[in-house]
Amino acid sequence: MCTIVVRHQLDDWCSTLVASNRDEFYDRPASGPVVLHDNPRIVGGLDEREGGTWFGVTEDGLFVGLTNQRNFGLRNGSLRSRGLLALEALETNSFGGVERYLRRLDPAAYNEFNLIFGDGRELGVAYGRHGAPEVEIEILGKGVHVLCNDRLGSPEFPKADKVRERVLAIPPSPWPEIEEQLVELLSDASLPDPSDVPPLPAEAPFDQEVARRLQAVCVKTPVYGTVSSAIAAVRPGKVERYLFSDGPPRNGGFEDALPLIRSDG
Repeated sequence: MCTIVVRHQLDDWCSTLVASNRDEFYDRPASGPVVLHDNPRIVGGLDEREGGTWFGVTEDGLFVGLTNQRNFGLRNGSLRSRGLLALEALETNSFGGVERYLRRLDPAAYNEFNLIFGDGRELGVAYGRHGAPEVEIEILGKGVHVLCNDRLGSPEFPKADKVRERVLAIPPSPWPEIEEQLVELLSDASLPDPSDVPPLPAEAPFDQEVARRLQAVCVKTPVYGTVSSAIAAVRPGKVERYLFSDGPPRNGGFEDALPLIRSDG
């Protein structure tokens, strides 16, 4: 159950900060960040099974982050990979380009998804749902937005509200200070009180204790959990910072991926 936190237009030195954890089955092969596309230059994690990405940035400061929509049925393996959708959105290389790309999509061609994207000026979120005639797009304003595996503000993910409050409470800070706080946030494996976890439907393939573990920011279960993290800072036309952790996030565990974004990197 991925978590993507976007802090938008709250810091003078940077328009938009993004901090994200990717949660996945441990046996799904992936790597990153790598150069995914040359023109425009795109850097992000690579899903080695399907060839797409869950988070990436372009050298001009566009970012796209993807989460699966939680449901309790089986994934339809005949549909196109959602990671390819994210990669193709990045290839448009502009906020307006992503909007136009999404408006042309047939939501039924993919398993259901949530996608957040921005360029340092504008910020948007999109929801792809079966049965809908088109992808739903919402433009977001100044503030902190936390996307899990459902719509923004979903009552199914109370951890999103707690994360939002923590990030809103961070005062405008220089990079080293805010980096430290974002790493601490992404590393938070604390579990909520069982009474705070929404009840599962009867068809859920896991029990209430697993559901509780999925409400941590940094998830750990025997077969599924947080497998990587990314932190990016963008402003119009430029990526200021891009850090990546291969494995659960921790202090000292992030590598600088910014050199990959430069055309000569």
